[in-house]
Amino acid sequence: VNQVVTHPWQPLTITASDDRAIRYLDTRTGQVVHSMVAHLDAVTCLALDPSGAFLLSGSHDCSLRLWHLAQHTCVQELPAHRRKHHEAVLAVAFHPRRALSASAGADGLAKVFV
Repeated sequence: VNQVVTHPWQPLTITASDDRAIRYLDTRTGQVVHSMVAHLDAVTCLALDPSGAFLLSGSHDCSLRLWHLAQHTCVQELPAHRRKHHEAVLAVAFHPRRALSASAGADGLAKVFV
């Protein structure tokens, strides 16, 4: 497991893993309620948007993917960073009040998306 995020008001914990999967767990029971192969390489980082409706994931496949949280569907994929030493996207984040997201990569770049 590379990262764990918790939903701000739903009993939901989400994990990012080396096996390319994102898993949704019920915080009350600890049981996996949904699992999906989300990227072509290890999923390295996750962020929930302030509304709790979207999940942003980053991967060593060099991409960012924006997921509709309830429907478990990818709504946008962005080529974000270049691979360096077998690594690519290292961190993702949402701005708490503005419609901005950001990523940091092993290529030494930080990118902001509007």
